[in-house]
Amino acid sequence: FESLEYDVTQHLSNLTSLLAYWAYMIIGLDYDSYGYLGGGPFFQQAENIVQNAQNAREGGWKPFESLDHKNRYWLVTDILNDGYRPLREFNYSYHRMGLDIMDSKVNEGRAVIAESLDKLQMVYREKPDPFVYWLQLILDAKSDEMINIFSESFTEEKNRAVNILQEIDPANKTKYDKIQASN
Repeated sequence: FESLEYDVTQHLSNLTSLLAYWAYMIIGLDYDSYGYLGGGPFFQQAENIVQNAQNAREGGWKPFESLDHKNRYWLVTDILNDGYRPLREFNYSYHRMGLDIMDSKVNEGRAVIAESLDKLQMVYREKPDPFVYWLQLILDAKSDEMINIFSESFTEEKNRAVNILQEIDPANKTKYDKIQASN
């Protein structure tokens, strides 16, 4: 066995850089869900790992390696980009102000989540292309949960949620129809 060594100032091996990158990304997303933009320092550490790996022979670290912007470089770059800040704000609103509140006040929490969909829509309308990889990851992770949340909603809120979700995630249009089909 070979020992795993990690150095914050340089890329020593792809394995340790991958592990550190994803650890910082996961912790950053978690901190963003508990505190408004709380994951910033962790995303900056992940960005440092990406910068240190620019001369690595392994893929996924460089901007030009992914024409559709779906790699580690673009994910952390987009997360730290102020133009995509609404996605981080969504993460906080959805989890802390929405799901956490739903435990005791279902309608109020769901209303916050419905409002937070506007943040996703805003980013989508500014960049309605496959380059917003992070938006697609959010939708992939949360679509089933949102269907469950809004299936119990009143008609106006259901319609609003479905319209936004179908606009920003057209590949799953029929999936979101389940919201309106529920009683």
